[in-house]
Amino acid sequence: MNMGKIDIRTSGIGVTTLFVVLIVLCLTIFSVLAFASSSADLRLSSKNAEMAEKYYGADNLAVRISADVTSLWQEDAPRPDAAALLRLEEAIIGNPGVMHASAADNGEDGIYVSYSIFVDILLTLAVELRIPESGVCEVQSWSLVAEEPETIESTESNLWQGFGQ
Repeated sequence: MNMGKIDIRTSGIGVTTLFVVLIVLCLTIFSVLAFASSSADLRLSSKNAEMAEKYYGADNLAVRISADVTSLWQEDAPRPDAAALLRLEEAIIGNPGVMHASAADNGEDGIYVSYSIFVDILLTLAVELRIPESGVCEVQSWSLVAEEPETIESTESNLWQGFGQ
């Protein structure tokens, strides 16, 4: 009998035992992977829910502002002057979350009102409305705008510049 080799038949470890150990090891690995995957899915779902809540909060504010703007120029009412348009801009900016507002009279085209609402550090809701002489507010644009994050570039580089530099 050779002392360097272990014979499975004589060592008491059967094929069934090795098979069970292999199955338990595989199940353990799959359960760890499933837990990691479900944890990542939970984090992503939480971020999506938070983002949806922010967006619909901004959208709700934009709808309320648009309803207020619609009442600006009713049918058969006199055309608003520059002071009234300035008061409208101030009233829109007075809402929490509104970052920018402008109102301009474009003559025959009607009055154009635009404003943007803060959604997230990189997202704003941009709204443009037109109020023609009929007084019915028309949405020209209602879009989510992504801001480019600022990148900081260093003039010094710690990278190897090659020989002789």
